[in-house]
Amino acid sequence: VYAMLTSVKCRAAAAWLRDTLGASGTEKPWGIQPTPLPDLPPDIAESIIQKVATHLQQFEAAGIPVSDEELKTAILVLRDRALNEIREKAREFAARMENKMEDQLIEGGFQLALQQFIDDLVTFPAAIIKGPIVRMKPRLRWVQTAGGWELVTEKAPHLEWERVSPFDIYPSPDSSGVDDGFLIERHRLSRKDLQELKGVDGYNEDAINLVLEEYGRGGLRDWLWEDVAQAQAEGKHSLEVMTNPDELIDALQYWGCVQGQTLIDEGVDRSLIDDPLKDYYCEVWLVGRYVIKAVLNYDELGRKPYYKASYEEIPGSFWGNGPPDLIKDAQTVVNAA
Repeated sequence: VYAMLTSVKCRAAAAWLRDTLGASGTEKPWGIQPTPLPDLPPDIAESIIQKVATHLQQFEAAGIPVSDEELKTAILVLRDRALNEIREKAREFAARMENKMEDQLIEGGFQLALQQFIDDLVTFPAAIIKGPIVRMKPRLRWVQTAGGWELVTEKAPHLEWERVSPFDIYPSPDSSGVDDGFLIERHRLSRKDLQELKGVDGYNEDAINLVLEEYGRGGLRDWLWEDVAQAQAEGKHSLEVMTNPDELIDALQYWGCVQGQTLIDEGVDRSLIDDPLKDYYCEVWLVGRYVIKAVLNYDELGRKPYYKASYEEIPGSFWGNGPPDLIKDAQTVVNAA
């Protein structure tokens, strides 16, 4: 008999985290509150000055002298009134933004991604969630025509969140987080997935056609290795993974710095590159020897759309310890009996 104590502890930890984080969807463990002292917008600051100037003109027209102390008092009173109005507006805007963000998270599959993220957190050395990812998705919408209302399908940008398998993430050797150094994610795409990328902003349609053509001739089937250990851990038959019955195409998504001249050679707009010798934060997709996407990172601070956590963080290391690592000794002692 092998006592499955580790599995019991992992399930208990996942249940506690779901209750704390509201992963069941009954409540959200977050909210938005405006800062206690919001900054005055330039237009409101200018309106205060104009109001004080108007008061001064009225006093001068009536022949009433105004001291510096009275002028300071008038400015402070008007400033306090403006701050109260700004605080009220900020609370109103925060409530609206909170509803909008909650709607985006629900429609983008954040709850499902969070549940899978929690399972990874109590199982692996690290758990990764990715988002928001902008994808073109079909939507149904009612449109009024001459014959009445009709239901039409249109493609629109959609924000999505997803769990990323720790087996498919390759961080920089010296990194301790997702924003330290480069980061590579391995994707497995079907031919349909690649075809849907045609016309999407940033993707090279000619390179995608070359990938599909070479794959159709039997190429690009083993340009990356097959991880048999990963297949066994995920409950898949290693032989089926190696033969690739679903005809999936491996792709690597690189997040990091690339020299400007290299980006220009790969089709990036030259006007976006100030200095060809300078390194730029970018996103690059590679399939075999074909670069199907090379764009600058939309985040001005160079941040990547990934978030990582470990059950027990190890300072200076990307990977931490999960519950199976922490209770390995107890599991061994129990089964030694």
